[in-house]
Formats: sequence, C-alpha cells, structure tokens
Amino acid sequence: MKNLIVAKRYAKALFGLSLEDGKLEEYGKELSDLTRLLEQNPDLMDALSNPLYPEDVKVSVFRALAEKSEMSAVLKSFGDLLVRKDRVRHLPEIRDYYQKLVDDHNHVARAKVSAAVKLDEKAVQKIADTLSKVTGKKVVVEFRQDPELIGGVVAQIGDLVIDGSVRSQLQAIKESLKRGELG
Repeated sequence: MKNLIVAKRYAKALFGLSLEDGKLEEYGKELSDLTRLLEQNPDLMDALSNPLYPEDVKVSVFRALAEKSEMSAVLKSFGDLLVRKDRVRHLPEIRDYYQKLVDDHNHVARAKVSAAVKLDEKAVQKIADTLSKVTGKKVVVEFRQDPELIGGVVAQIGDLVIDGSVRSQLQAIKESLKRGELG
C-alpha cells in the first residue's frame, strides 16, 4: 500500500511538470526507458537503491547513466530526486501510474484481450472499436493468445471483464446442470 502511495505522489509530480512543458509522451517514454533499463539490469538497480552505498556514489552513477542515455533535464532531476530520497525501487509503480494519468488525460482505456487463437489486426481493431463504444474512450488493445480458452475472446478493461470464451460458457452450462435448470 505504501508503495502505491509513494508511486502516485511522484507520478503526479512528473505528470504536472509534463503538462506544463507539453511533453506528456516524451517524459513518459523516458520514464519507461529508464524503468525498463533498471528492470533488465538488476545490478544497476541495486547500485542505485542499495542503502549500503553512499548517496553521492549512487547519484554519480545515476548522473552518468542519465548523460549516456541523453535524458532530458527534467528526467535527470526527477531521477536525482528518486535516488536521493531512496525511491528508485518504486520506478515500475511510478511508470504505471504515470501512464494511467496520461491515459485518463487523453481519454484512453487499455484493454487486455485474450483468445485461443492468434487474431489478425482487423479482428483486434474490431474488438477495440466495440470496446470504445462500451467505454466511451479510445481503446488500446494488448492482445495475448491463450490456448486454455478453447475458443472465444476475453477482454478486460480495468475492473470490467467481458468473457465470451467457450470455457466460461461451458462452466455456465455445468453450473446450470448442477442446479437442475437444464435437462
């Protein structure tokens, strides 16, 4: 719970700066790139977040990283602050909440769609269009193939789950048979 509170605070601060500067997407990309780099390099994450290392060493490591990756001044300052306040390990949550703020600002909803078979772009776009009508927002679909579904599609947008899978239909029939409703 505390991680989410911390992440929200820092994400909101960066979001506010990005609105002022008109750089929502740029700062978001830099934040994602930095987070991905640290997730892929656990030793680097440790060097920036381990309390056993002196703060000045951690800051100099981060500044070298920022220079090498040609980070914007705002993200350099933001990263410096995270290092000094021992908040670097919260970067994944900060990135995720920042993206949520950007999506809300742009009236975008992110959907996770699963199907038993690979769907072509046209089918995925049709699902996105349908979900856009349901939510009233532009929908960005993240597709995942899930052979356990047998057939059909499952879509999730936040807390809303639309389950049109054969597996759920079979489960409903099974429950109906148990209650004696069919037969």
